Amino acid sequence: MSDGPLVSCLMVTRPAERRFAFVKRSVAAYCAQTYPSCELVIVLDQGPAPAKAAIHRHVEALGRGDIRIVEATAELSLGALRNLSRASAGGQFHCQWDDDDLHHPQRVERQLTALAESGAEAVCLQEVMQFFTRPRALYWTNWRATEQGVMPATLLCRANSTLRYPVTGRASRLGEDTAVCLQLLARGALQALADAPHLFVYVNHGANTWGDDFHSMLAERLGLSQGLLRRREARIRESLKVFDFGPAAVTVAGPNGPAFILEAQGLAAS
Repeated sequence: MSDGPLVSCLMVTRPAERRFAFVKRSVAAYCAQTYPSCELVIVLDQGPAPAKAAIHRHVEALGRGDIRIVEATAELSLGALRNLSRASAGGQFHCQWDDDDLHHPQRVERQLTALAESGAEAVCLQEVMQFFTRPRALYWTNWRATEQGVMPATLLCRANSTLRYPVTGRASRLGEDTAVCLQLLARGALQALADAPHLFVYVNHGANTWGDDFHSMLAERLGLSQGLLRRREARIRESLKVFDFGPAAVTVAGPNGPAFILEAQGLAAS
């Protein structure tokens, strides 16, 4: 952990049996990062003791000194939990690391390079892939036309940034990361990293903080067209080889219809 500044990847999760598989997958994605100087800080929200114990056992079994668990001692909003994760971090940079999404092995490396080159306070991806687990559909979404211009859950910022997640009100429970992006945008401190959607796959699994209707709206309004996807097919296939989308085929689609199929045998083995 001596090659470059330390990046703290910050995961907030509510311990629950149904989310345990997501947590394990997200921890594995952290362990696969190509950037060598990282730590993972896992903040546990209130939840059943057995679910908390399962996460502790999993982390202990990995035998890694770069993964730490912090437990919230009271019921906190999501925004407050994210502030707790930042306060618990030891790195010069902080990277939001959601527990139920897919992170490419080069995510930290690419975003940190973009941040250093820009001199900005924070960087987010402008485009991400969006995966719907039940219809097994995958979209390329471009967030440039949104109010914040980027996908908020992909934030990587400097530790000394004065950004603060809201701790009360609706924005502290839904859209807390959007509120932070708007803070940064208002003072010209947010850099967008474009044309790298493969670095982050936003997963809709039916139990997200935002509901299914919201996720469907994003795919419909922000998704690249069928034609553009077909022109980029080779690139998409190559960049997504590292991900395990499960045992069945996935349809890469735009709002105007399917573009092509990622066959099951072409996906990463589980």
